[in-house]
Amino acid sequence: MNKNIIKKSGAVCLSFMLGAVLLCGCTSPVGGSEAESASEAEASEEEAKLDVEVMSPEVKDISISSNFAGTVVAQSEVYVIPMISGEVVEKNYEVGDHVNEGDLLFKIDDEALQIALTQAEANVTSAQAGLSAQKAAAEATKASSNATRAQATQTVGEIPYNAEAMNVNVDSAYATKRSANNSLKSAWASIDHMEDQLDDLEDARDAAESAAATAKAAYEELLAKGASEADIAAALKTYTTAESTVSELDSSIDTLELNIKTSKYSADSAEMQYDVATENYNLSQMKRSNYNTYTVPTTLYGAYASAVGANASDVGADAQVTSSAATVKQAQAGLDSAKLQLEYTNVKAPVSGTITSIGVTLHNMATQSSAAYTIQSDDPNKIVFYAAEETAKNIRSGSDAIVTKNGVDYKAKILTVYDTIDATTGLFKIEASVTDSAAASALISGSSVSIKTVTRRSGNALSVPIDAVYYDGDQAYVYVNDNGTAKRVDVTPGLSDDQSIEIAEGLTGNEKVVVTWAGSLRDGTAINAKDVTAYTGNDHTKTNADTTAAPDKKAEAPGADKANGTTNAMVPVSAGAGDQG
Repeated sequence: MNKNIIKKSGAVCLSFMLGAVLLCGCTSPVGGSEAESASEAEASEEEAKLDVEVMSPEVKDISISSNFAGTVVAQSEVYVIPMISGEVVEKNYEVGDHVNEGDLLFKIDDEALQIALTQAEANVTSAQAGLSAQKAAAEATKASSNATRAQATQTVGEIPYNAEAMNVNVDSAYATKRSANNSLKSAWASIDHMEDQLDDLEDARDAAESAAATAKAAYEELLAKGASEADIAAALKTYTTAESTVSELDSSIDTLELNIKTSKYSADSAEMQYDVATENYNLSQMKRSNYNTYTVPTTLYGAYASAVGANASDVGADAQVTSSAATVKQAQAGLDSAKLQLEYTNVKAPVSGTITSIGVTLHNMATQSSAAYTIQSDDPNKIVFYAAEETAKNIRSGSDAIVTKNGVDYKAKILTVYDTIDATTGLFKIEASVTDSAAASALISGSSVSIKTVTRRSGNALSVPIDAVYYDGDQAYVYVNDNGTAKRVDVTPGLSDDQSIEIAEGLTGNEKVVVTWAGSLRDGTAINAKDVTAYTGNDHTKTNADTTAAPDKKAEAPGADKANGTTNAMVPVSAGAGDQG
């Protein structure tokens, strides 16, 4: 400022000197002196502008992490319970020993199970022998069935030959023709009579159906009106009787229709005999007709029955083989069970870990009702810590965390955030899992650690450098470049970290925010704005003069959370004491 004042004073002196020269009759052009004066004034004004850096607000995620005191807890304890009971005849490990998965912990007496295994093996051998016998019998049965089917085929093949031989004595067809003609007339007369009966039955059925419909309507009407049980029962009986009558008439009609159809078949047969008799004039025609009508179907049926019987024998033989095969499988299952029971006598470690307790002793009984060994698994331990409700609801499962033990950091992830208050601590329990393999030996179950994780976050937040925000009392504001002039814009701050602060309200994101701190900066101050893409911090030290010249810029927004142990940050607490905020 003093430099600017000196420059401005020099310009005034120069003006006086120029005026004196002009009064003395100097021949220098007046207009030229004014131009030089204006140029120097513009230079002085440009030098008076405040040099600042400006940048557009950034969209970024801002988060706050907090530290908590946690306790290392075993991820899992495995209780080894024997699958069978028996005397312990061998015991190999003690409390504190480390075992690997598959190591033999102890052995149960297996004498009785060895005998059972021998018996099961004998059962399998016997069942396999039975299966072999059934397969041989099935082969014999199928050979016999093949012979039966061949005989049936031969019998069927002889039918055409026998029929042709009967044609030799076809001479007396006339008598047969008359007989067949009479039979035909009689059959058709019977058919006509039965058709008349059918018409009568159908009329009777129509009447019965009408009566049944009327009885049904009467019954439903009584039922709807809520008539007495006696009336309803009587109506129901009438309806049931009418329905029964309809059913009986339907049955009679069906029987009569079948008889008509059968009679028509008989009439057709008689007509066929009549036609044949026309050409054959002797008694052999009737013999041939009988052969065609009775002998041929009987022969065919007999041959078919023989073939079916042979097939059934084959099926039965196969069924016996299947049954024997099932017996073999059953015996094999018994053998597998015996082997499994025998295997159960060798009780092995299901996981790798450290033995923490033993419930069996040598030559005493091991039972299925209690754990014989307890093994703390070698799986990575989990970290348990507690937080107040407002903090716990902001911690997310799956979030990254850092566990610190003796100054060494280990990577971890949040496993579970419980949604109910722990009865012992009055806080919300949170569990984390260490993902760093190096932590397995360092983090011993029961030891205390520090764990750090994100407790507040704001995604896609519009943010500015924290040094760009000023405070007038509780009102936060920033300066933006308004065509070469600093313009104050009131804003509502949100979360902040070491570098940036969220602007919840007041900016659109299109402004150029002044990021250079200056005690002389005011609303309306002329500025030389230089665009920057990244904020590198201010190399300045505020003085008392700065704070008196303008509202001081605070370290952070009043009441705003600050990361890593600054104002309002979460601080570590002992397990069970909760977090402070």
